[in-house]
Amino acid sequence: MIKKQFVKSRKVTKVTFELPADVEADAVQLIADWSDWQPVPFDHLKSGKWKLVQELEPEQDYQFRYRVVSGSEDQYLNDPEADYTVPNDRGTENAVLRA
Repeated sequence: MIKKQFVKSRKVTKVTFELPADVEADAVQLIADWSDWQPVPFDHLKSGKWKLVQELEPEQDYQFRYRVVSGSEDQYLNDPEADYTVPNDRGTENAVLRA
């Protein structure tokens, strides 16, 4: 799930990323162009959901993916609620968010 909220007082878009409790993982991370593709960890809530809030400059497009870490295996996923996807240099696609 992706939820966008424009904060007028600070002129930012607050974006909440959430993955359901049925995502079984040791860790979930967001990798994105606004963090120079460095992993940003999700919080694992008591409900079992995975959640992360980021503040982005509005009216721009941002590329991102989720990295799901389970044991020694990593899986890279796109959010189906992304605004669209674009090809990347690894032969797959990145999700794109319009803030």
